[in-house]
Amino acid sequence: MRLSSELLIDIDKGLDNYNRELLGKTGCTLRGIASHAAGATEKEVVEASNSTPVAVVPITAGKGIIEYFAQAVQSIVSYIGFTSFVTHDYDVAGLAEGITRGAKIIFLADDNCFIAINLSRGLVVDNAEATGRGYVAALECLAGELRARRVLVIGAGRVGRSAVCALKRLGAEVALFDIDQTKAEILVREYETVKEENLAEALPRYAILLDASPAAEIIQAEHIKPDTVIAACGIPLGLSNEAYSMVKERLVHDPLQIGVATMLAMAVK
Repeated sequence: MRLSSELLIDIDKGLDNYNRELLGKTGCTLRGIASHAAGATEKEVVEASNSTPVAVVPITAGKGIIEYFAQAVQSIVSYIGFTSFVTHDYDVAGLAEGITRGAKIIFLADDNCFIAINLSRGLVVDNAEATGRGYVAALECLAGELRARRVLVIGAGRVGRSAVCALKRLGAEVALFDIDQTKAEILVREYETVKEENLAEALPRYAILLDASPAAEIIQAEHIKPDTVIAACGIPLGLSNEAYSMVKERLVHDPLQIGVATMLAMAVK
């Protein structure tokens, strides 16, 4: 789902509070989760920040620029500790400007792709892969070690695929649901996971959930148990208001922060 400007307008002002809430829930900061997801230490990411300027290039292709998007990305990158700027020019001219001004990493997005490019290494990091990995790292911080534990992933898109891959690497027992059964079957065969065919029947059987679906209110109050933990990277949030109130202290969800921070950590790893 395309992000709306309403979700992005105050990200820069709320990063301190967001980071404190994340630390309280998971025991990890945003930079810590991103570093863990990338297979790096925080020290490595901090050291990279000293010599790796970052440019964010607004792109006008497709449906055009989402207001506040570039500024939100830049604010997250800066919060992680990197020198960063939004280019004045757009598109190819913006890319040229970023390189001319000394950026070593470029962030740019159109309707179909959101990437970070490490110019010196020729490395491209995709947001979908980074978001899946970042939310699995957050889920591990929320729930503890995931090896041999049952995790339900909702959504077999690009983020869901990345999450399934990351969970399998951690040794989790992964189950998958997607409303598109054909799409789910492909991923189930590839990663040898369990396929759930009815979400309402499956949800009560799992306490650890990763929601990578764009569907709203698919998780209801009756699906929340005292030990339920949820990492929800889908937009909009897939919980009903009552379900949210029951699990909000054991829930990680944001529109951009974990995905962008993990992209950056992966780009400098």
